[in-house]
Amino acid sequence: MICGEILIGERYLQYSIAEPLRIKAGQVSNATAIGRLEILYNGVWGTICDDSWDLTDAEVACRQLGYDHALKALQGKHVDDGTGQIWLDDVGCYGHENSLSSCAHNGWGTHNCAHCEDAGVECSKTGN
Repeated sequence: MICGEILIGERYLQYSIAEPLRIKAGQVSNATAIGRLEILYNGVWGTICDDSWDLTDAEVACRQLGYDHALKALQGKHVDDGTGQIWLDDVGCYGHENSLSSCAHNGWGTHNCAHCEDAGVECSKTGN
């Protein structure tokens, strides 16, 4: 649920209730998770493009998923391709955000990506 958007340059900063995340096409346990990242927006699950996707973005996503650390920010060929909606592109977190939807991005559904560019994470409870 978006409470508001602020356009800064060509990037949107969201202040919102956290949009749910999930790991798909991967492996999830209490200690680790690895796979393609998906986000729920307006009742539709969609993927996140790997443009500008880095370890800082993955750290925010892993924390939101309940893990302590991001070990890797996975891009394109390192995750299975998703289908359907691509929700976020050019995600830019500073690292202090509580949710991925609070990070700067191009706007919901605004992207120049294909599913071969889907982003993923490798998360851990221990940091190893």
